[in-house]
Amino acid sequence: MRTGALRIAVIYTVAALIWIMLSDRLLFLFQGALNPRLFLAINSGKGFVFVIATGYLLYKLIKADETKLIESSKRSLKADDEIKRLGHIITRVNNIIIITDQDNFICWVNKAFEDFTGYKIEDVAGYSPATFFAGEETDRDILADVLNKKKANEAFYTELNCHKKSGEKFWVYGEYTPLFDDKNKFTGYIAVYNDITWLKQKESDIVRQNEKLKEVAWLSSHEVRRPLANIIGLINMMKLAPYMDEKIKIIENINRSAAELDKIVHSINSTIETEFEKEEPVK
Repeated sequence: MRTGALRIAVIYTVAALIWIMLSDRLLFLFQGALNPRLFLAINSGKGFVFVIATGYLLYKLIKADETKLIESSKRSLKADDEIKRLGHIITRVNNIIIITDQDNFICWVNKAFEDFTGYKIEDVAGYSPATFFAGEETDRDILADVLNKKKANEAFYTELNCHKKSGEKFWVYGEYTPLFDDKNKFTGYIAVYNDITWLKQKESDIVRQNEKLKEVAWLSSHEVRRPLANIIGLINMMKLAPYMDEKIKIIENINRSAAELDKIVHSINSTIETEFEKEEPVK
């Protein structure tokens, strides 16, 4: 039974009991002061008065209840329309969205999630997100931190290394927001993820290039210096050599050192060119 109908029934019953007790009591008190015909008329007419009064009371109560019901229905329809509109928007956005319940089990995902990961809602519903996306490449400390913050109902963000249904690895930046009902009771989390795989690849490329640059710097400061120092020393010796045959031998040594220097320079150039050829333009 609806609370409105129960309220009307209770009010009607209480009003009827009060009318019966008061009307009978008043008639009893004034019975001696009234002539029999008037007493009989009043006693008979009180029933009509009761019907009219309670009928009007019921009309007002039912009218008020109908008004509240109509307003509630309008609010409910408006809320349903808003939920449908938001659901339509969330379904069509490119970000990966996962909603979990208070036990950290997946209860909803959007289409972008299905398209990107290869998993359907039927595959993942009722499971923890880590069941599907965490692998050997996933940082266990980060996973533990995510679970601890979820247990504390905190809003937070993090980066995670995951994998698709096909096994392909990818990186995401996730923002986690706790959800609460009208009574401020925790109901779960909504997590919005952005694919940052390309960014992580760029970071990896930069680290690799820095290592290569260190290698080039070492070659420049050590390997290049040796044949260059030989050439400078041989030139100074040639200036002091008194005979032509000695100068010829010195020139031969200079040529060997120059060839060695040229080989080192080519190696440096090859290393640099190889690194730049690996680098892909940012999309």
